[in-house]
Amino acid sequence: MSTKLRIRHTLSIKLIKGFFSKPTPSNMTTNNELQNIIDEGNRLNHKIEIVSNVKSGKEATIYKVMLDHQLVAMKVYKKPEERSFKNTGQYLMGKYYKKPSHRKAIEKGNKFAKKIKHQSWVNREYFMLEKLYELGAKIPKPILHIEDAIFMEFLGNQDFVAPRLCDITLNTAEAKNAFKKIIDNMIVFWNFGIVHADLSEYNILWWNNEPYVIDFPQAIDKKTNPNAEEILDRDLRNITNFFGKFIKTDFDEIKKAFS
Repeated sequence: MSTKLRIRHTLSIKLIKGFFSKPTPSNMTTNNELQNIIDEGNRLNHKIEIVSNVKSGKEATIYKVMLDHQLVAMKVYKKPEERSFKNTGQYLMGKYYKKPSHRKAIEKGNKFAKKIKHQSWVNREYFMLEKLYELGAKIPKPILHIEDAIFMEFLGNQDFVAPRLCDITLNTAEAKNAFKKIIDNMIVFWNFGIVHADLSEYNILWWNNEPYVIDFPQAIDKKTNPNAEEILDRDLRNITNFFGKFIKTDFDEIKKAFS
């Protein structure tokens, strides 16, 4: 039986000639931010060419770019005032801020606190990607961090973007393989000391018959966050419930691997 995926929603990219749009009040800031990233890249002897906008979410926008003539993905975080920081307190619980001014701002929850959290989320995601990739986790390879942008391996090719699990239909063999590898990834995360904290079929990409976990800014430290076990259970239930549509899954049995 063929293992070819049956894609429910085609994810396509429109190549943009002359990427930057005409400045308007709604896009001027975005254009300026992108230009700042390109300029900083030039200063660091990197050539950055933006090819297209792949996806824009609540927290960040993903671009398909050429970095030093290599096709990569660029994730650009939105500014604090444009982002949703709902429930970030749960994810950042136990995080220690060295500077007294930062700790004071976090306690007050003012605009400066949002800026600190913004910087923390961007830095944490790149740190997590680097460490987890070194440990063999199936994630996009991190390449570079400039300003509010993270450059990483592009899962796809010139014409096609890797779909999310929620956008495809897996056959039984594919589901068994993907489920095992995702659980193995979660164990790598756990043994390293973190929980993804937002894991579901919406942030796992499928490319070349392999699942790749993405989006780590909300990942928590299991040693310092008192909600770590609860958040791990939520991630596991999301995954077991999704794969339960294709194969038999047992939450309690899977949970034993994290003891």
